[in-house]
Amino acid sequence: MKIGGLLSKPLFAPVSLAVGALLGLGLLTLAVQAAEGSKKIEIVIKDGTAKVVSGYTMSSDPTEIIVRNEDTVTHGFNTSLFEPGTKVQMTGGYHAEGKGPHVYRVDAGKTMTLKFTTPDMSDNDSLAFWCDMHRSVKGEMLVIGRGTAGGG
Repeated sequence: MKIGGLLSKPLFAPVSLAVGALLGLGLLTLAVQAAEGSKKIEIVIKDGTAKVVSGYTMSSDPTEIIVRNEDTVTHGFNTSLFEPGTKVQMTGGYHAEGKGPHVYRVDAGKTMTLKFTTPDMSDNDSLAFWCDMHRSVKGEMLVIGRGTAGGG
């Protein structure tokens, strides 16, 4: 007997179990990826605008923000994700002297990486980033709060 015209009845159960197992494995893979290593957010600055092209982070997790400046001028980078005591390791850019503890610069054609641990947050939030030199270069990044893990 055919079920839905695609599979015979003896094959329906094993195929269904195999598909279910693969879906479960996919969810498990996502859960493992979410639990391991640092989270990455990639931002591209081009033609006077900024765009998050990939990534997110989670509350209290090691995080890397990668800023690719594909523009023709130097840009600044700051974010409300940085708290006053946040320790940031920076490569590929430089600190903007006299502008505050977490204002960075990335020259045209360069890529800057900022590594830090996000603050503890209980709710999901979209936090701002901006260039202190050019008002049109700004955007938002997603931070998943700990209180929302598991659908709570």
